[in-house]
Amino acid sequence: MNEERDRFLTEAMGWCWHDFDPDKHVNTYSLEAYVCNKCKGFILGNNDFSVVEDFSRLLDRVKNQEHLQEFLASFNERDFADIEKGLSSREDFANQLYLFLKTRPV
Repeated sequence: MNEERDRFLTEAMGWCWHDFDPDKHVNTYSLEAYVCNKCKGFILGNNDFSVVEDFSRLLDRVKNQEHLQEFLASFNERDFADIEKGLSSREDFANQLYLFLKTRPV
């Protein structure tokens, strides 16, 4: 996990980078969850854009941002789901998006 990148992208997309105590979990049926001190949400943790589920939410958000359409067009979305190229393509996208947004106002 690239925490600096993931935190920046989470906040750039308008989401909460959760503040929680990992030693104070809430037991659920099959998972340990937490309550965020900032948004008070019931969470499993912070975004990790190398994970498919978190990445897909990031990609959906980017698709809905008009000012990011040219950036998005420079990637082949089919590569994100490809068995062989998927992880490296998703990592490259998140890394490039991080660099792109760091140099521009959001």
